[in-house]
Amino acid sequence: MADLKAGIIGFDTSHLIRFSELTKVESPNRVKGLDIIAGLPTFSPDIPSSYERVEGYKKDMSEKWGVKLVSSMEELLNMCDVILLESLDGRRHLKEATPVLKAKKPVFIDKPLAANYADAKEIVRLAKENDCPMFSSSSLRFDYDVLEAKKDTEFGRILGADAVTPMSLEVTNPGLFWYGIHGLEMLYSFMGTGCSKVFCEKTETTHLVTGVWDSGRIGTVRGVRGYACGYGVTLFAEKQFKRVNSTGKVPYYAQLLNQIVAFFQTGKPPVEADETLEMMQFMEAAYKSEV
Repeated sequence: MADLKAGIIGFDTSHLIRFSELTKVESPNRVKGLDIIAGLPTFSPDIPSSYERVEGYKKDMSEKWGVKLVSSMEELLNMCDVILLESLDGRRHLKEATPVLKAKKPVFIDKPLAANYADAKEIVRLAKENDCPMFSSSSLRFDYDVLEAKKDTEFGRILGADAVTPMSLEVTNPGLFWYGIHGLEMLYSFMGTGCSKVFCEKTETTHLVTGVWDSGRIGTVRGVRGYACGYGVTLFAEKQFKRVNSTGKVPYYAQLLNQIVAFFQTGKPPVEADETLEMMQFMEAAYKSEV
């Protein structure tokens, strides 16, 4: 199968560099099937971590990775088979995804799907209306250790789970939307949908968000700032208690890219839109609870 020609929207995240490296450089973790050929270098002028990086990434993508920088969405869509929407700022996702979905170009939207539930719901509606394949996810959902734990049938039904994640904050993408999504993706990997109540306690160093599922199961996300923390999830099951620590045994982005390529080739998302929308509701409810 010939490599799919991919275009990138958003030049303000390190994912650009890692995706390019993993698809273009021969290595044990190389991901085949995707050729990143063009990029639309959008950014957010009110977020320092966005506007301060865009020029450096434009230089690297153009000079090191041979990616053509384009000046319009129309030009990008005309050149490419599929789209990677990588904009750091979830507020931009609805506006940037809309022409892609209307053009029926399969698109991966990097985490989070949007910076609020209303925008996320509209993105999903547009994808369905235009019959355009779309999915969104954090790389942590496909972490090697998480996937290995999901294969394990020894511990029985999951009755609860506690996820932990580093969690920096950004006022424009409040609460879990900016970085807490990583922990939430791990939590939902094991708990699935059906959360009906959300409560959040916030301190200077910690967000502790509790979700209650319809079945009476409870899951939590601990978002950490300023003290030692990695990615992981503790599982409480019928037969065993299990701690899953993300070791990065296989690079996160290689795992994610393999899922993205399979999605582009088949049109079948590895995460259903209904589950992603529920996570958006979870994060919005957590934010409302904290304030």
